[in-house]
Amino acid sequence: MSRLRILVVALAVAVSVSVAVAGCGSSSSSNSEDPNQVLKETFNNPTKVTSGNLTVDLSGSAEGTQSGSLNATITGPFQSDSNNPDVFPQLDLTAKITASGAGQSFNFDGGLITTTDNAYVQYQGQDYEVGTALFKRFQQSYQQAQSQAQVQGQQNSSSFFDKFGIDPSTWLTNVSNEGTTDVEGTTTIHIHGDADVPKILSDIQKIAQQSGGSSPSLTPSQVDQVQSAIKTASIDVYSGESDKLLRKLALTLTIEPPASTSSGVSTVNVNFSVSLGNVNEPQTINAPSSAKPIRDLLQQFGGGSLAPLLGASAG
Repeated sequence: MSRLRILVVALAVAVSVSVAVAGCGSSSSSNSEDPNQVLKETFNNPTKVTSGNLTVDLSGSAEGTQSGSLNATITGPFQSDSNNPDVFPQLDLTAKITASGAGQSFNFDGGLITTTDNAYVQYQGQDYEVGTALFKRFQQSYQQAQSQAQVQGQQNSSSFFDKFGIDPSTWLTNVSNEGTTDVEGTTTIHIHGDADVPKILSDIQKIAQQSGGSSPSLTPSQVDQVQSAIKTASIDVYSGESDKLLRKLALTLTIEPPASTSSGVSTVNVNFSVSLGNVNEPQTINAPSSAKPIRDLLQQFGGGSLAPLLGASAG
């Protein structure tokens, strides 16, 4: 059941990020716009992203006596109702995960489809129907969360980050305009900068706390420990040249864990990116034709109910 839980929750998080913010070629023509101004316009853009094609990439490698690697992708289209933000988006996402380390390997292939009245989970090439009754309960949980956000005044904010009083343009230092780059057929302005790690950690904690998270705040000494372990950290922002909508956000990290941890890992390299193509263009999302009942999938993981899982994802 743990693998299925990871898939559904990861996909739900990915959809939240994609709806909130919005491939890449090499830099081509020049652009002389002020990089700080581009960042401000991008992260405070009042235009909402209601549809597109999402790509989330995560790759990591660990070096040392306990070496290993991880590659994960989430791809697919999504379509939300611009006139009714309380309705959960339609989507058709596929997740692929490969990992190796300590002489073992792991491979996962799955997916999640949601239509206007049902949801489907794909596992090992087979689709499973969640069912309209259970999906309706999920929709109700999602709508309650949206209503609560509206009561708190968050739903009227112009962007996801405004809801939490956060300005991501402050996450970059030493910024530079790297010219224009093609991102899935759209000309974007490529802004590069160093990551302000303490600022990012502070803002992430703020999001977690305001979202109902119970994790304690990091102390200044803990922030210093994290910052000292991160040897390099850079952020690349790709903003639409004509509309200043975020098309891609990429983070690169090199981490050297303290020797006192005795983890057997000397260096960790992490690359993470979220990108959107076909932004605000109509997407076609259809239900699979030969889905089996979700109970057939649950039996493979020892039975149980999917209702608590979907409720947690909605929250």
